[in-house]
Amino acid sequence: MHNSLKMRKLFYIFAFFFITGTYQSSMAQCKLRDLKSAYLEKIKPYEFEGISAGIIFAGETTTISVSVFRNQKYRLFFHSEGFDGPVSVKVMTRNRFVLFTNKDDPSLDRYTFVPKKSEDYFVEFSTPSSANEDARGCVAVVLCARGY
Repeated sequence: MHNSLKMRKLFYIFAFFFITGTYQSSMAQCKLRDLKSAYLEKIKPYEFEGISAGIIFAGETTTISVSVFRNQKYRLFFHSEGFDGPVSVKVMTRNRFVLFTNKDDPSLDRYTFVPKKSEDYFVEFSTPSSANEDARGCVAVVLCARGY
């Protein structure tokens, strides 16, 4: 598959998540346009590929899928806000092999890698519990790439 066709496919996947994420919540802290603007400077020298976000309740876990292509250098940025403590992040392959975790250092907010094959990776966010049972916040994955 041509790189431009791959990128177009990736764009449509993220457009779907953008529409879904925007529809699911009107909470200010999870507006994808604002998140994208906030990350455009942070991602350099990488190029912005897409963003996927959602609102989840405190004390819950959610997974966001990210499609990657072999021999492309990627950097994933992890964003979370609105929680009463650090959010745990794991990046896993389809068969649940853990490639990255911020368990030992919750301040880690990015993961850089070159996949050996094209596949879907899964980013799992586990949020801390809260005394307020209605507490919720935003989690997001910003996907950036640098071609070879």
